[in-house]
Amino acid sequence: MAELPIYINITSRYRVFDKSGKLPYSVAFGLCRRSSDDKEPRSIRLSANNSILDVPYALSHQLLSLRENDIEIDTGNLRSTDGNEPYLTLPSPVDSDLGRLFKPGKKYHIHNKTRYDLGGDHVYVDEGQFLQPSDNQKLVSSNAHGGARFTAVESLPWPPEVQTKMKMHRAEDNSPVLEIAVINNGSEPITVQTRHQQRFLTPDNPLQQNEDVPSLDLRPRIIDPKTPSPSSTFQIFDIATGQVVREARKPGPCGGAANPHDLRPKLEILTTLHPGKPLVRHVDISGLLSKLSDGKYGLRMEPRGMWWCKGDIEDSAAAGEARVPHHLFETAIPPLILESRDVVEVQIENGTVKW
Repeated sequence: MAELPIYINITSRYRVFDKSGKLPYSVAFGLCRRSSDDKEPRSIRLSANNSILDVPYALSHQLLSLRENDIEIDTGNLRSTDGNEPYLTLPSPVDSDLGRLFKPGKKYHIHNKTRYDLGGDHVYVDEGQFLQPSDNQKLVSSNAHGGARFTAVESLPWPPEVQTKMKMHRAEDNSPVLEIAVINNGSEPITVQTRHQQRFLTPDNPLQQNEDVPSLDLRPRIIDPKTPSPSSTFQIFDIATGQVVREARKPGPCGGAANPHDLRPKLEILTTLHPGKPLVRHVDISGLLSKLSDGKYGLRMEPRGMWWCKGDIEDSAAAGEARVPHHLFETAIPPLILESRDVVEVQIENGTVKW
């Protein structure tokens, strides 16, 4: 039987499986045709049903394997989608036969079996028409890279809800200053990291790094007391047209620093948010607004994730700590997202802000 090789890369959306279901979990597949033997110019349309993309089916039919602490688990009894159904059913991974296999604290690995049948049906697409392949052709994996690796946890710690408000503030010298107030709506203090490399759970992409939540984003957050860097936080758009005239500066391609031996953040880059007490920062944005043409503009804050932990930073400092105490440092946590729905409007006339 003729084989059509497909390159496949598998990864876990997150490195933890939250059995409480609050953090959505999925296995991500990256597929492409890059075999030198593939001379077919037409596109291929794949059926996910009863294929490697249907994870319970693939595990129960030996297209994928599941290992717990490096020991393969028998998944032959997993229920899978009925092959006669026209659609692929996606049950909750938490309340499923597969989800119930995962034990808190155990490490798991779902991976492809090289050169195995990918399962499912496929058709060729030629000028909008679907054409059946020859009867003796099947899809196989040419290479099996990566794998969905994760640790099962009963539940994850979640940050409290915070609210961020923004408004213009007129300084004594008339320079444009943005007032940012962050309120912790929770019942206890939390400490957040405002600059340098942030270590928290980020979604992964099977073929490239996720650009929305870069793992090496060293840019200071806007509430950092020393280097708030508004150019890395705010997007400027024209109120009249809605057109973006200045994007927030992107992080560098290499992250900018080597990994330190001790990953715990230093206390000097941490800030505490007390419940119900606004943290207020005044940020000079004259450089951000420089060289704008006359007109009316809006400033939007781009969301930024921050590492966080419970407690007041002053308690750690009083105990003589230079970094976050070991018992508080955890990286398998969802980030606290610093964001605001406010749009701050500014009027530029003759190159300066009109008050």
